[in-house]
Amino acid sequence: MNALTHPEVGQYLNRHFVSAFQKVATFQINGANKQGGNVAAYFCTPGGLVLHVVAGPVNAGVFLREACWANETYQLAQLEKPDQLQAFFRQAHRERLQQEHGVAVPQQLPRPEAIGRKLLDQLLAQNAHLPLTNQGKVHLLLTVAPLAPLGQVYEVVFRRILNEKISTEPVKVAGR
Repeated sequence: MNALTHPEVGQYLNRHFVSAFQKVATFQINGANKQGGNVAAYFCTPGGLVLHVVAGPVNAGVFLREACWANETYQLAQLEKPDQLQAFFRQAHRERLQQEHGVAVPQQLPRPEAIGRKLLDQLLAQNAHLPLTNQGKVHLLLTVAPLAPLGQVYEVVFRRILNEKISTEPVKVAGR
């Protein structure tokens, strides 16, 4: 997959985003290859509120499409409704969930600030029966909790969408 090694993806990210890295799961290095683990890319506001997530490895075209969507949706929200970013992103994720995955979410949802990590975890567990891709699950999560703090979202994405365990163990190098 290696989307981040694609020059066009790198140029777009460098132009529109500040990038950071955080290891939250364990994997092993065997020669030049990474074995195990998983990846998620979070597109956030400068204050660390999650606009969008790419959950799991994807190709460069998919990654670039999702990065452009996050950036362009944020820019449009800033122009049209800068004082209603949560509502704007809730609707944007709701529309993608409906159009791309055929799942409708009720209009009446809890206020985003009333939703915590435990409720997000329960939401994905209760909807595990839906035939959603990882991106569909992301749109469901961010329809219910638009612009949630990264600290509330990352663990739910790793545990419930990517089916990974959170780990603080260091990276293991084969042969050591």
